[in-house]
Amino acid sequence: MTETTEHTRRDEAIALKVTDLKKHYADADTNVFDGISFEVPKGKVLVIVGPSGSGKSTLLRTIAGLEPIQGGTIALDGRVIETGRPGNEKSGRVKRSEELRTKFGMVFQSYDLFPNKDVLGNITMAPLLVQKRKKDEVEREALELLERVHLADRAHAKPHELSGGQRQRVAICRALILHPEILLLDEITAALDPEMVHEVLEVVVELADAGQTMLIVTHEMSFARAIADRVILLADGRIEERSSDAEEFFTHPKTERAREFLHSFDFVRHRSQQAEQDLEAFDAS
Repeated sequence: MTETTEHTRRDEAIALKVTDLKKHYADADTNVFDGISFEVPKGKVLVIVGPSGSGKSTLLRTIAGLEPIQGGTIALDGRVIETGRPGNEKSGRVKRSEELRTKFGMVFQSYDLFPNKDVLGNITMAPLLVQKRKKDEVEREALELLERVHLADRAHAKPHELSGGQRQRVAICRALILHPEILLLDEITAALDPEMVHEVLEVVVELADAGQTMLIVTHEMSFARAIADRVILLADGRIEERSSDAEEFFTHPKTERAREFLHSFDFVRHRSQQAEQDLEAFDAS
């Protein structure tokens, strides 16, 4: 396997460094990861793509400290915060300090909002209980975040009163209010209707423009191409291709595996467009 070389300029500070990461489950015959390594400079966006089942979501969960690793290291700002221990195969949250856990903000595909709390309560719970911040300060910041994502008028709505796109924007606010150094976004548009996708992606683009360091797992290739600074293709527990130039990855992939992967998305998009044209022709008749 040939990989595109990952270049990091000497003047780029590294926010996250993953080295020789290994991950497997006790009841599984194969490794989820088999020694993968990559870096994310501060203020940059790394997009992780790959086929379903390739371990993309698990990678974000291990970085966030939600699952243990069995080898390698995870370093934040040059400080190793997680070291793999052979035999440590139990799933569950890694024993990191509350301070370290809040360095990562994770937004899940399924929103995971508390149904019994309103929007403001969902956003303010963690900074009040975990970070012990003052209520008036936290609520003021929460309202500012809601204004930023165009949901200021929904502060006291319950999750079931919101659309999927609105719930996902609330989930992003809930992550941002902890002031994470790194934001982890796991297929945040996968559960949304097509018309709701744009409103969520718009928020993420604004965050990227503001210099938020992010790792994004997505199947939205057009979005990935528009927002990524770097790209890695994850498949079969390995990084099959990486590029520090996202546009180069999408236009001139270096490996056959990457070419096959991108071609499959082009084929699906073509079939979808053809189906829409056929439906329009049928309706016209």
